[in-house]
Amino acid sequence: MNTLTADEQARVHAILRPQEELLWVGKPLSTAPTAVTVQPEGFMAKLKVLFGSRPHPAPAAAAVPLYLLTAKRAVVLLTTGELQEWPLMLGMIQKVNEEADGSGDVIFDHDYDERTETRTPRGFLRVADVDRVRMLVSSAADAAYNASPWSV
Repeated sequence: MNTLTADEQARVHAILRPQEELLWVGKPLSTAPTAVTVQPEGFMAKLKVLFGSRPHPAPAAAAVPLYLLTAKRAVVLLTTGELQEWPLMLGMIQKVNEEADGSGDVIFDHDYDERTETRTPRGFLRVADVDRVRMLVSSAADAAYNASPWSV
């Protein structure tokens, strides 16, 4: 399980349903730079430094989407607070993309933009150990099916 900040833990617990069992939580691998240096420029910047004012630091990194796997659903909690969720069922994984380093995507479906005619994958994207995540989702879907009245 990834290490979550206190804010991320609060975001996760806010969307869990009563007595919902959390099996896994993750977040995408970061591809953004970790720090930005702000360089003062020009006459005004020199005045600010001279009078004790410093340039504002770069804003903190934006919140990242969070991925949750519970005993009943797979959830992507977007940075906007919006949820993308899928009930656990057999065959729910449409595709798995695995990179050489073991990271990758577990894709559940796609958004289609008619205007640009592009498909955008939705699911657990850019996770560190994609094979492990795929196995967790598959096992949870199997367990959900076996616990349902439709299993024989």
